[in-house]
Amino acid sequence: MGSSPLARTAGYTPLRIEARIRAFESFGIHRTGWPADDQTSDWLIEELAAAGVTAEAERFSFPRFEVKQARVRLGDEVFAGLPLHDAGVTDPGGIDGEICDDSDEDVFGKVVLATSAQRRDSAWSGPALDERIEELTDRGAIGILIPSGDRDGELVARNAARIDRPHVLPVLQVKPAAARALQAATVIRGEVVLEIDADRLRSNASNVIATIEGSRPELPPIGIVTPKSGWFSCAAERGGGIAIFLALAESLASAAPLERTVHLLASSGHELNFFGIRSYARIHRDRIVDASAWLHLGASIGAREPRAATAASDDALHELTATAGARAGIAPDEVRPPGPSRGGEALVISELGTRYVSFLGGHAYFHSPNDTVDRAVDAESVSRWAHASLEVLNGLLELRSEGE
Repeated sequence: MGSSPLARTAGYTPLRIEARIRAFESFGIHRTGWPADDQTSDWLIEELAAAGVTAEAERFSFPRFEVKQARVRLGDEVFAGLPLHDAGVTDPGGIDGEICDDSDEDVFGKVVLATSAQRRDSAWSGPALDERIEELTDRGAIGILIPSGDRDGELVARNAARIDRPHVLPVLQVKPAAARALQAATVIRGEVVLEIDADRLRSNASNVIATIEGSRPELPPIGIVTPKSGWFSCAAERGGGIAIFLALAESLASAAPLERTVHLLASSGHELNFFGIRSYARIHRDRIVDASAWLHLGASIGAREPRAATAASDDALHELTATAGARAGIAPDEVRPPGPSRGGEALVISELGTRYVSFLGGHAYFHSPNDTVDRAVDAESVSRWAHASLEVLNGLLELRSEGE
């Protein structure tokens, strides 16, 4: 195409990046459809408008899990927890039964404590979790307690991959301190009362969408997506991606007119099986399938103590990503081999057969209430990833497709 590379703006500086992440954090808990999620949409639209990009909030319907009470009682002790949003509920007041360890061969009529989860047993995470829940359901368990915590003892939440087809069995995530007391009760065959009083409703949330029109509409567009929702304040989990998303939008707007059209999406519903981008894909399917490629700004970009990963759909984009990262001075912990996406919003893009580049990962306080700017964000690192993202974006704008 021969167009000039996009330029950096003040949005790439650590100072501006940290200010934006602190603003995002200040809104509160960013669960899909919660007040902070809607406030984030309004804020992103304002930030994009200031950059010269006209954006809008596009509402979508999602299955909301409205929790009234979530706890387990052992004698006089009561331990609050967070239910799996894609698992079952109890009647108000709860269900009572003997508590047992997950190694118990007879779980019929019992509440199972997933003791092995504290030893990082992979059966309690990812796709294997669904299989384990179904297995215990078939064996007659009446509930499950899953210990899950960060190194400071705060609860770490699991995403609800089956939010629209939930398990029947009630499952409560509890802090490590609660698990220790509950584990002692398994030895003496103590009884507990598990209560997950919740309703399944339909509610609405919003994606933020924008399109920067190119001067050559015959060229396939490209897209940029970053998720904006999560379990808690999500400063490092979501903040880096959002700050880079806004910086890239500023670069795009300042370079107008572009030859190639660029679609922008800040999606909600991340923790609920990527409901936001799935809605976008239903309404705007052509914006994904007709694109040359999409850039996915996923979790924990530039976090402290990162578990950073990069991924790309094919060899050419893999090389583009590696070169951009090297020039920006970043060294991901994992470089995934080219191929279909294994997670995040890029999964939806990949399922539709579109090329992608993805930055994603985890960090020490991933999915924890302790994921705050002061504990988990490294603005200098986010800035380096922003520079790499800009180089990737410049490369995507130069992509050639068949027929060009």
